[in-house]
Amino acid sequence: MQRSDIVVSIEKAQTEPTVIVVEESTEIRVRVGSGARASIVCICRGAPLPIHVMQSGEVAAGATLHWINITLGDGITQSLESTCSGEGGVSTVDWIFRASDHEKQTLSAKNIFSGARGGGEITMKGVAEGKAHVKASGMIEIGEKGAGTHTYLSQHVLMLDPTAKVDAIPGLEIRTNDVKASHSATVSRVTPEDLFYFESRGIAGLEARRMYIDGFLGEILSRIADPKARAQAEEALQMHP
Repeated sequence: MQRSDIVVSIEKAQTEPTVIVVEESTEIRVRVGSGARASIVCICRGAPLPIHVMQSGEVAAGATLHWINITLGDGITQSLESTCSGEGGVSTVDWIFRASDHEKQTLSAKNIFSGARGGGEITMKGVAEGKAHVKASGMIEIGEKGAGTHTYLSQHVLMLDPTAKVDAIPGLEIRTNDVKASHSATVSRVTPEDLFYFESRGIAGLEARRMYIDGFLGEILSRIADPKARAQAEEALQMHP
């Protein structure tokens, strides 16, 4: 399988995020130098053939890396592993996914803290409808030198149809003391009564579903500070059937 390679190296604070649109198997490697700040917006669209996307990040001392993933469509296997190797490194992962019809996705996000006093959260938030099936794994790993790290993992899923399926799999691996690390997961379902509430106020079923999706995912989209990058992410979500 042919694979594209993308390498991003940031040595100072970014003024604008790096936006990457992926429609084929791709490996993305990001390095953030000491004290630098970087934001990577990755929009991944399913293709006629299965695609594999591998993302890796290296965060040096005092540096910050913010990943924003938007994953849409079928046949996607996507993994992200971000390592805070320096003291005070911060890795934040915000991940939106949406699958419909018979689409399948396998997603995994992992923050590794091998330096002291690290930070950053993983937030995975997705929508499944029809007979879609998504496996979403999140992992926080704190090494022996990771004392003082504060981190959190949360997974939130909106099920629009009873036939849709999402496996939300959280994990923590901690090898030292004096850390704060925890996780949470929620599953919300849209019932016929919910849709009837909208319809009784003149809002058609399809429009009600769209409003549910926009409201559910809007919090993550708002974390994209750059207006152009946010508009590009919103457009990609609106184009997904």
